[in-house]
Amino acid sequence: MDELLETVDLSSYGLERTKLNVAISLEDAEAEANPQNSNMRGAHGMEEEKDHLDEIIKNFNERYFQGWKATPEEQKVKFVSLVKDIKEHKDYEEKVAKNKDTQNRDLAFTKILEDVMREHRRKEIELYKNFVNDSVFRNAFENSMKNAVMNELMFKDII
Repeated sequence: MDELLETVDLSSYGLERTKLNVAISLEDAEAEANPQNSNMRGAHGMEEEKDHLDEIIKNFNERYFQGWKATPEEQKVKFVSLVKDIKEHKDYEEKVAKNKDTQNRDLAFTKILEDVMREHRRKEIELYKNFVNDSVFRNAFENSMKNAVMNELMFKDII
């Protein structure tokens, strides 16, 4: 609710009283008033809509795969394939999706991601080497995958 209130500039809806003991009169007919502040805050639709999955992949690739020769579409396919395999893992539903204990859920997610990466190691040798040998890469990759899996509703038509 606070976010919603912050996006609305209520001063543009107010009427200013300039004298005491004088009523503010409004027209009976339907009318539209221009806002006092023409510099609207919280206006929507001004920027193009972004695909959340594309943003996750773009941020990750900018940081770790500047030299990756795969096209953005190929990267997206590989990323989606990994997310799909995580969600189809035998332990995912019980140990991650339905688990209310965040610490145990995170540990289970890490284990599932390790299993999935081992399955993909022959197809994605460069990715697997980075995952195993570089702890910073591994943490960023795990967070990106977790973000994608947990926010699947934003791009459920892709996965």
